[in-house]
Amino acid sequence: MTKRRTKKVSGSTKRHMLLFSMLWSVAAFAAVTPYPPYPGAKESPSFKVTVDGQPVFVHRFLTYDQFQFMDYASFSMTGKVRVTVTNLVGEMNVLTCDIRPLAYGIKPQMSGNTCSFELDRPRYLLVFPNEVASFGAAGLMLFAEPPEKNPPKLGDPNVVSILDYKVDNTGKTVETAKINQAIGDVSAKAGGGVLYFPTGVYMAGTLFMKSNVKLYIDADALIKGTGKIVDYTSAPAPAGAPAGGRQLRAQVIFDHVENAGLYGRGGIDMDGYPKLWYDFAPDTADGKARDADGIVKDPHGAGARGYLINTCRNITFQDLLLLRSAEWTAHVIDTENFTSRNIKIVNRKRQHHDDIYDLTGSSKHILIEDGFAMGMDDTWALYGNRNATTGLEDIVVKGFVNYTYDTGVGTGYGGGASVKHMRFEDVHFVANTVDYAIWFQLGPRYWTGRGYPEGRGVAKAIPSDDVKFVNCTFEDDGGHIWIDGGVSPLTNFVFENCTFYHPTRPSLLAGKNVGPILFKNVTIGGVKIRNLDQLKKAGFDVSVPVKFEP
Repeated sequence: MTKRRTKKVSGSTKRHMLLFSMLWSVAAFAAVTPYPPYPGAKESPSFKVTVDGQPVFVHRFLTYDQFQFMDYASFSMTGKVRVTVTNLVGEMNVLTCDIRPLAYGIKPQMSGNTCSFELDRPRYLLVFPNEVASFGAAGLMLFAEPPEKNPPKLGDPNVVSILDYKVDNTGKTVETAKINQAIGDVSAKAGGGVLYFPTGVYMAGTLFMKSNVKLYIDADALIKGTGKIVDYTSAPAPAGAPAGGRQLRAQVIFDHVENAGLYGRGGIDMDGYPKLWYDFAPDTADGKARDADGIVKDPHGAGARGYLINTCRNITFQDLLLLRSAEWTAHVIDTENFTSRNIKIVNRKRQHHDDIYDLTGSSKHILIEDGFAMGMDDTWALYGNRNATTGLEDIVVKGFVNYTYDTGVGTGYGGGASVKHMRFEDVHFVANTVDYAIWFQLGPRYWTGRGYPEGRGVAKAIPSDDVKFVNCTFEDDGGHIWIDGGVSPLTNFVFENCTFYHPTRPSLLAGKNVGPILFKNVTIGGVKIRNLDQLKKAGFDVSVPVKFEP
């Protein structure tokens, strides 16, 4: 028998091996940081959440009443984690747990009144214990975030605390004037800086952002709207806007501003609906929101938006939770380089005209990345001058979860926007219950029989070119595609590596000047679509040229 020689390991080598082992152990385990609630936050009576055994605060969020709740919880993570959701509704066991988007392929395990599942990366999820996913269902919004990179810190030379201005951080006093003064002071500093909101609740009406200011809201801080329309003022109307048009009131206004933005893991709660919605707000109601037959009409200018970005450059929204805007949430007008990253926009479920992103005029270089939306109206509404040959340009949406009642991507209504170079990638349309995930409405067909007071005519020729949907999924609560080009040239429309589930209504491809629409590696209802007959069999009404690639 041969003796094995044992190699002697030096003390230095042992230390290196020990250090390597410690580093490997740290890397091998996940890290979870639950986000703390802001002071006075209401805890969900419906769900509890733990991540790797750590409790995560679940916020109560009534979207209409106690039966239409979509509560939410937030945390950051690295590595692989296990999420456990405990159902408290009716003290029922969990028989089913529907987790969306379907594209993520998350398979939960049910045990008693819990469902649990693994996450190997940050995700924005919708979890429906004992419910079938739809916009009308009650459930849980789960925001699993990446760790925050290089957040500002109090004490840094370019960071100013809002508490230096003796503001009330209990949410009991309207502090609009002091906050606007602080924004102006930070802007006046050489190179600008960061206005930091630490723990607390800060009540304010319209905030006017200035150039070179980053407004930062910490994870346990909240800026809260006042609920009174008199506290909201308007930016000047854009050049060329018709007299008597809608006012540009908003919670936060960027007007002719550069190099500024909103940041942080906290939130802004406008508390806008119904308090600030036209004809519900007690200080503006005039009974004109509906006609004599009860048909809803467009706002007549008395309400307030969430965030107005008018004629600006280099504006960034990052990481925040934006709650309950009154009307249009983020309205971008004639702006260059607007970025929205890791922004969660959550409105209520019985509120029309609360569009998520309204992109208007000649805005260009728009990036909306890793976001989430829950709202009643359009998610991306594209507007422009009716006769424009140039308009919106270079719009990119990547990694987005869309959960809305109305349209996903929409333009038209008798007018519309000229769009050039627009790309949606890894965007998941979970719900667009009443309309379509993609709705280019430049002809009158959709309106037949609906009695809607606008959009009955054919829009003048407004060209759109290079519109792509790549790696997108279209789920089963709503319609998928309605493209009615009317007389407008629509060219280079592409659906690539997209999956369509079973829609609740048929799709349409129509128009006089619609170029070939390309379906490349597209699956509809589990069938790979390779020809026109298959497309029609999948429920498409087609009267324009189409092409297919494997």
